[in-house]
Amino acid sequence: MGALWSSPSDAIRAKNHTQHSSNSSSSSRLDAVDCWSSLPEDLLLLIMAALDTPALVRSGAVCTSWHDAYSTHFRIPSPEQGPCLLYACEEYGPSHAALYCPSTGATFRVPFQHHGKGRFLSSNGWVLATDEAADPYLLNPITGVKAALPSAKTLPGIHSFCSSSTESFSEDDIRWARDCAYLRVAISTGHDHDVTTCTVLLVHLPRENLSFARPGDERWTLLSDELCLSDVRYNDKDGMFYGLSFDGSVYVLDLSGGGPSPSPAVTTKIMCEVTRWGNPTEYLAITPSGELWQIWRIWTEADNELEDRWTYQHVLYFTDEAGHVDFIGEDDDDDETDGVVVKPRLDGMDNIEVTTCKVLIFKVDTDRQKLVEMRSIGEHALFLGYNSAVCISTMDFPAFEPNRAYLSDDCSMYGQILRRDLGIWNFEKRRLRNLRDAWPNLFSWMELLAPVWITPSLG
Repeated sequence: MGALWSSPSDAIRAKNHTQHSSNSSSSSRLDAVDCWSSLPEDLLLLIMAALDTPALVRSGAVCTSWHDAYSTHFRIPSPEQGPCLLYACEEYGPSHAALYCPSTGATFRVPFQHHGKGRFLSSNGWVLATDEAADPYLLNPITGVKAALPSAKTLPGIHSFCSSSTESFSEDDIRWARDCAYLRVAISTGHDHDVTTCTVLLVHLPRENLSFARPGDERWTLLSDELCLSDVRYNDKDGMFYGLSFDGSVYVLDLSGGGPSPSPAVTTKIMCEVTRWGNPTEYLAITPSGELWQIWRIWTEADNELEDRWTYQHVLYFTDEAGHVDFIGEDDDDDETDGVVVKPRLDGMDNIEVTTCKVLIFKVDTDRQKLVEMRSIGEHALFLGYNSAVCISTMDFPAFEPNRAYLSDDCSMYGQILRRDLGIWNFEKRRLRNLRDAWPNLFSWMELLAPVWITPSLG
């Protein structure tokens, strides 16, 4: 769609060249441009609505009337507007995705070649996606800027899952790597918003390995053979990466060394293991004030009867053996979801629907080496989903409700499908509300890719 902005002037020049003499062509071009600047506002807005986001930004520089229309009617998502929902939709096809901005209620078309395949992750305003060869790259969906990353073939251990040699991937290998290999990503802030200076920390298969690289590097570097993490996060306040293990232990990862890639890496364990439980999807969140939180998102198969679902008492039983978790210790365990209706699929394990039945949140107390359960997050709101655990203050973003967790699908145990596990979790009432009830204007998303949260960045 970006080509639309060069075509009017190009067409005008071509028309003037063939129909007028060289002495009058300059005047004719100016008259034609005046015609474009005099378009009725309703037609102008229709044209702008058809543009993808990078082209829409550029449209404001065409002339005064276009700038006025852009400034008045289109507010491009920015960090000041809070998290947005990025998803593939039928209306925009395989070359674009939709970016829904809850703060304004607007949906924008952003360039994104996805073909309804693979996974994409978001971190620090960037999206990590894969091309047709399963090789990862970074994309800023607001500006359209891209940056290449090392090939998937250079991921440590990747070939233990593949049938082909180190020189090439078979079609099955490419499909597997694109759909399954990339699990979590954390991306640092580049110097002066230069993406080539950022560090990309990737959790990937074969066994939740941790590797890092910068755009332009030739290959991925393995951080540790022994460290396997379920979530990673970058903290722009101290320039450190943080990692969460499946047993609840927390690590600080210093990748700030010099050289073409950060080296050496320093890993420090700051929180001991706390659980032997494997049901929840675990997140590590950093609050605006710098506190560390752990979030456990507990899900159940949608066709389970209420008495067969995981309860708070199950969590106590599997977690508190060593006394490293301060639970509140009481819960009404009324786990019915409010307004979330999911039709279970019965055609195989890869298509079982799941739904969130409980969200637990803990403050990480590194001094006491304990997790402290919280029943309220006050004026904060959380955005949880595939590779997302963003915490904001609703005092700064009044479009969002306080003491809520906004959820998008994030359970990969039963295969790569969209399970429609999207909702708003109310910490006070311990209930889940259907996301479509709150935001009814969303386009119909494709079966793949599932929606993810992204914090827009204009850098």
